[in-house]
Amino acid sequence: MKEKKKIIIYGGTFDPPHKGHFALIKEAVKTLNPSVVYVVPGFRSPFKETPCAPFKDRAEMLRAGLKAAGLGRGTCVKIHPYEFKRGRLTYTWQTAEFFRKAHPGAELYLLMGSDCLETFHRWKKYRRILNSARLVVGVRDGFALKNPRRLSYIKLKGRFPLIASAELKVRLFSGQGQPGLGKNVFEYITRRGLYLTGQRRRAAKLMTAQRFVHTIAVTRLALALAVKYGADTKRTALAGLLHDIARDRTSRYLAAYAVRNRLTAPALKETLKEAPILLHAYDGADIAEKRFGVKDKEVLSAIRNHTLGSPSPGLIDKILYVADMAAEDRDFPEAVVVRKLAFRELGAAYAAANYVKLVYAFKTGRWIHPESVKVWNKLSEKNN
Repeated sequence: MKEKKKIIIYGGTFDPPHKGHFALIKEAVKTLNPSVVYVVPGFRSPFKETPCAPFKDRAEMLRAGLKAAGLGRGTCVKIHPYEFKRGRLTYTWQTAEFFRKAHPGAELYLLMGSDCLETFHRWKKYRRILNSARLVVGVRDGFALKNPRRLSYIKLKGRFPLIASAELKVRLFSGQGQPGLGKNVFEYITRRGLYLTGQRRRAAKLMTAQRFVHTIAVTRLALALAVKYGADTKRTALAGLLHDIARDRTSRYLAAYAVRNRLTAPALKETLKEAPILLHAYDGADIAEKRFGVKDKEVLSAIRNHTLGSPSPGLIDKILYVADMAAEDRDFPEAVVVRKLAFRELGAAYAAANYVKLVYAFKTGRWIHPESVKVWNKLSEKNN
């Protein structure tokens, strides 16, 4: 009898694709010797945020990574645009049935890591998936093979690296090393300016070297707090990278910019007279919108409020305000205290940062902006 054709389906957002993905594909090919492996980048995952990179870029990164892994053109591995062409959220059961119809009579296999097997029974219509395809599982470091529903599956040999795309994105946002990304993929990301690498380069050109060091320190602390408190990491990182883009301008320039562009800022007339340097936050938000194309109101709000604070702050407002005051490059004792407090109670850290700023202004005889006082009064009301 003629052996049935073997088809492997491997879906995911691949945002970005990493060494763990390619190692899993390579071992599946070695184990099953399939006719074709369809790598299917998702339009959007029901379990994750909207992908940061567009489908075309994710597909190109996959091609670059597959080529480096020896799985490029001329091999059985193909990138399939099924979910992208649908243009909407697609569940795995739908993808599996599509390939079942496209390859009648073939043996279908669904490739996944051990982290997915444990929760597979919670996937939408998971039994329909099992009617279409057999599961093929690779053990990821840190995720034991847990199979609460005792589902049938094929186990791949070896172990696969514990790499998470979400963590890779956080590192990319703040310019940290990328041990989990292949060279080809990282070069593509850098060339295309994906994952805020382009915005980071542009922001650096508007700052002194010292200011940029501070910006990266703020962004990294802000990202750690975003992960801790469930804020959107990309939006938080963008606010961090752009929060000081106007800070190295002179007071005269900042005042003229605010007046010329008719910016709205609390106590504007007094600020123009007493401390125009404080306008860098409001000028910076305007520059972020006009020159960087930022339209996200939460990001702009965080940039605008990172110096004086806000009586009614949003989550990213709080994170950036605290991160700006307590980043690793701040070496005074109060910054260390606020930084530690931030990981225990963000609201308390926000209040503490406001208090530290007010005390500093009192001690040095500087003008105290009424907005900072308003923030303090609002926080005091909540605590009484």
